Amino acid sequence: MRRAPLVPFAVATLSGIVLQHHAVGLPTPAMWLASATAALLVGLLLVWRRRPMVPLLLFALAAGALAGRLADPRYDAKQWSSHCPEKAFFEVRLTETPMPKGKTFRAKARVATCNGRAVRGTMRLYLKQDSCGAALRYGDRLLLHGYPDTSWGSIYLTGDHYLVTGRDSTSLRSRCERLRMRLLSRMQSGGVDPHYLGVAEAMTLGWRADIDPVMQDNYRDAGIAHLLCVSGLHVGLLAAIVGACLFWVGDTRRGRLVKGAVQLLAVWAFTALTGLAPSTVRAALMFSLLIVARVAGRRTSSLNILAATALVTLLADPMLAFDVGWMLSYASVAGILMALPLTGLLRSRLWASAVVSVSATLATLPITLSVFHRFSLYFLIANVLVVPAAGLVLGLSLLYTAFPQWGALGGVLEWLLRMVDGLTAWVSSLPHGVVTDVAPSPLALALLSAGIIMLLVAIKPAMWRYRKTWSSKNT
Repeated sequence: MRRAPLVPFAVATLSGIVLQHHAVGLPTPAMWLASATAALLVGLLLVWRRRPMVPLLLFALAAGALAGRLADPRYDAKQWSSHCPEKAFFEVRLTETPMPKGKTFRAKARVATCNGRAVRGTMRLYLKQDSCGAALRYGDRLLLHGYPDTSWGSIYLTGDHYLVTGRDSTSLRSRCERLRMRLLSRMQSGGVDPHYLGVAEAMTLGWRADIDPVMQDNYRDAGIAHLLCVSGLHVGLLAAIVGACLFWVGDTRRGRLVKGAVQLLAVWAFTALTGLAPSTVRAALMFSLLIVARVAGRRTSSLNILAATALVTLLADPMLAFDVGWMLSYASVAGILMALPLTGLLRSRLWASAVVSVSATLATLPITLSVFHRFSLYFLIANVLVVPAAGLVLGLSLLYTAFPQWGALGGVLEWLLRMVDGLTAWVSSLPHGVVTDVAPSPLALALLSAGIIMLLVAIKPAMWRYRKTWSSKNT
């Protein structure tokens, strides 16, 4: 509580959003605001001197419920699904560049009108894989008609069912998206085997369309599918690589300033290269705060910074609380940060890497079981063997993106990708490696989550007691 005071507020806000989503017979937003204000005032009058956190946490809980209610599409009268007939005309704006998925292009779009009526909400588009769909980019405005599936918020289209009415060429994200597509073409113009290049494209530019399906299944069965999604791991690896390359600047105030400035530049340049994807922006924000705190020489809790970014993102978009990527990202980083005291006592980097892998997997285990209903038993082997190589793949891929004409660089990158693919295929082929069709009950998930949290919370004091005992014995 003293080192990371924002953690309970983030948990309370998240709990308020989840509770209002699953509650029945919700009051109006005005009632939520009135109840939150009353709870704050009563708490301040009754328990401020003894327990000042109680009213503030109650207020955070009510604020989360209010924010979640206002953002909940089920209670939005202007949601497109509420005014959509069996067949309708839509005006939409793409919020991502269409990516090949099976026999279609898949993309998200923000709906502006439905049959000429102003509406809002998001829609998943499935388009035929043709030259028209391949030419679409982020920010394009489309006029389309078809038979939407309101229960899933999606619509299937062919080339004659939509028309491009405008193109966004001025916003920052559209420019970053055009840069990403140019760099993707540049990578593909080199001599690396396309069968292996798809992994480098996913780790460097966040483009997963060219990954071989068999290779993707191997990564999933080995428990390292997170390497194929640009997230906090990749941003952290990049910051660590830049910091290691700048070891010569020293640990003085000026050296920390130079290193921090270069790391911030690299982190946000990498975020722009991936098209300013929301998951990458969240990770960049978190690591930027960590870098600034280190440059300033302040001993700021990493968990506190993680909670601050969670609060900002949740208040900006409360529906992120139900986004699987958001949940996995924050749960894994929280697990790693809570296990860091244990890694500080281990002299072997191999054991430290194993501890980080186990802590991240344990923290995300309830989410993995409830969403994907599967679990990889050999995740530890794959993470210890492949994750260190992922840093090399990321660094070489960035260099290869800038200089694809360097044949030697492409050869080294392809050799490294072949080695990673071989290790992943070997781990995924081990017998009884994946447990499938796991469907735990809500009570079992709650008990599992509580047990994992208690284990991770108990690591730090236990390690300090062990360190003190170990030091006294050796002296």
